Amino acid sequence: MGGIVSGLFGKGGSGTAGEAVARARELAPGARFNPYTVTTTAGTAGYRGDGDFYSTLSDPYQQILGTALGGAGSLFEQAAAFDPSARAQQVFGEQAALLQPQFEQQATALQSRLFGGGRLGLRLAGESQGLGAGSGMVQPDALGLGQAQQQTLAQLAAQSRQQAFGEQQQLQQLAGGMLQGAMGISGLEQALMAQGLDAETARAAAAYGAGQMELSPYTTKAQMEQQQQKAGAGFFGGAVGGLLSNPALFTSDVRLKENITKVAELANGINIYEWDWINENSDPTRGVIAQEIMETIPEAVVEGSDGYLKVNYAHPELQGVH
Repeated sequence: MGGIVSGLFGKGGSGTAGEAVARARELAPGARFNPYTVTTTAGTAGYRGDGDFYSTLSDPYQQILGTALGGAGSLFEQAAAFDPSARAQQVFGEQAALLQPQFEQQATALQSRLFGGGRLGLRLAGESQGLGAGSGMVQPDALGLGQAQQQTLAQLAAQSRQQAFGEQQQLQQLAGGMLQGAMGISGLEQALMAQGLDAETARAAAAYGAGQMELSPYTTKAQMEQQQQKAGAGFFGGAVGGLLSNPALFTSDVRLKENITKVAELANGINIYEWDWINENSDPTRGVIAQEIMETIPEAVVEGSDGYLKVNYAHPELQGVH
């Protein structure tokens, strides 16, 4: 009977499904997102598993990054502490000091022309018009020179303030530029991480796709086997029904016997025994053991509704047992 079942169904669709599951388990590790390491001239990045990602820049880039961040921080501090008003006063003082000798030369030259030519003007203190001590009096030309010099100083003050604000802005721009450079280097770490993620994702996807292709024949095979099962089900039902109604079918399960003794052997090597039934049983007490026949002539054995094995003594290879 076991031979009939095997011939009709084999392992059936479930057997093929089991093979597919086993193969899928073999392929599964390749289709998972696995640990990886990516190394370039910029550094190393990787994934250790369980959400543990890491990245490390190479030594040259780490040094550049440290210098850029340190320089940016220092420049930002200088920009924050920078006082435009104090710097403007400093610049004005320096530039005014440079102009003072020129102003004095202009005043001396004008005074020489005025008094040397005998021209006199208004009696005013020369000191108030920038002509120096002891000049005694000035002339309209002297007044114009003083106004011109004062206007120059006023313009110098405005330029000093403009220069101070420009220096502050330059500090801020330099700090921002260095910070931007540091961020660019930090971006290399992100690029490394992205490179590794993309590569591992592509590899896992490729492995998954290849696995799907390799497993697809199992699906087709299982479907075909299931169709064969359906086609043979009617025949199998009839065969089982006919076998169970066979008058030569007797219970012969070793689990129901005791005091078993071998008494003979057929020419084909099948052993013949005598025994006592453990429980009351009207079947013969001489014959074969169903479990032994299952191994040699499985189609001659069937399982009864009570779960115990029966033997078809009408089978050609069992002739002569009774």
